[in-house]
Amino acid sequence: MKMRAMIDKFLADRAVYCAPETIRYYREALDRFARWCVGEECDELEQINAELLKRYAVYLRQDRKIRSTSIRTEFRAINAFLRCAIDNGSLPEFVYKIRLPKSDPAIVLPLTAGEVDELLRVIASTSEDALRDMLLFRLMLDCGMRSSEVRNLRLDHVDIPKRLIRIVDSKCNKSRLLPLPEVVVTLLRLYLGSRYPGVGPVLLSREGRELTTDAIKNFFRKLKRRSGIQRVHAHLLRHTFATSYMITHNNIEYLRLYLGHEEYNVTRGYIHLASQCLLTHYDCYRIDSCFV
Repeated sequence: MKMRAMIDKFLADRAVYCAPETIRYYREALDRFARWCVGEECDELEQINAELLKRYAVYLRQDRKIRSTSIRTEFRAINAFLRCAIDNGSLPEFVYKIRLPKSDPAIVLPLTAGEVDELLRVIASTSEDALRDMLLFRLMLDCGMRSSEVRNLRLDHVDIPKRLIRIVDSKCNKSRLLPLPEVVVTLLRLYLGSRYPGVGPVLLSREGRELTTDAIKNFFRKLKRRSGIQRVHAHLLRHTFATSYMITHNNIEYLRLYLGHEEYNVTRGYIHLASQCLLTHYDCYRIDSCFV
């Protein structure tokens, strides 16, 4: 069976229950793997074996200079693809999980209170749509929402009187409830105006259309350039939320639920980071006390 045909089948099967962002991740990782395999004269599914996978890991590390953490991310998609191919009988059973380089040990520090103040000042003074961009920024920083969750947030998912939002069909097809800090409630009221309550997306482009992935990336590119804070990006806001929560509350189960993590392995990393911040008196931005 041609590898490309199996990739298409795998993506179609996963599209039934995976979020669009997850499907995009699978597609990009598997497309890269398939292109490399063609260069190795291996486009038949039956040609995949453990030796080929080892060579691909070496290629990513030595030729592409990809970080160890990213190599592991690539192989999560490949492992899921191979498991699917073996389970449906398209590929003979073999030991396909290989030993990969350990994740990079680098510590990603959260945003400081001073950095957040400067970023908010830049948004307020330079953004073409300051109110919307302030709300976008606050939803990620003060509620821990993913970029895709902010983009897909609908008006009927927002309950301003109860100060709650529903995150629906997010990563791994998970849904959850999040409390709304006072600053986010105020921004929602100002930004939505007569549109609340209603239907349709919360955040809109200046032309009144739903925000795209590229629009949010462009917002952060401009924010980085205008503020001079080169390390700012969408996930750093969520990272700051999680670290701040653990510094204040240190409840790993609640944080897992707030972040929408399926398992504890990712959430646990914030225990060590929060402890390091406390030991060094790091000036981490502090989130609202509505997160208990």
